[in-house]
Amino acid sequence: MHTFTAQDNIQILAVDSLIDPTDNQIVIEEVQQLIQEGCHYFVVDLAQTTYLSSIGLTFLISILTRARSAGGEVAIANLSDTIKKILLITRLNSAFSVHESVEEAIATLQAT
Repeated sequence: MHTFTAQDNIQILAVDSLIDPTDNQIVIEEVQQLIQEGCHYFVVDLAQTTYLSSIGLTFLISILTRARSAGGEVAIANLSDTIKKILLITRLNSAFSVHESVEEAIATLQAT
């Protein structure tokens, strides 16, 4: 399940699971629609996500690529220790703007 919440020009995407590629594709299509409508900044809130597989990594990279191609950015927030380790091992921690909270992520995106 996922929800989008707008705050200023930033879309906050809260997800509870990134395991199902079909569900992920639906969210990616929604992100693409938002980008076409002019929203280029996203915070992915992983507070309810406990596990991140290669499917989830692909999802995050896809959103990042789409946003950056449109001149935007993606920040991720509220990562569990397990997800932090996965990003470190895959070296994707350097590709993403990683934050302890959604508020911190929003502040960083607003400063860009």
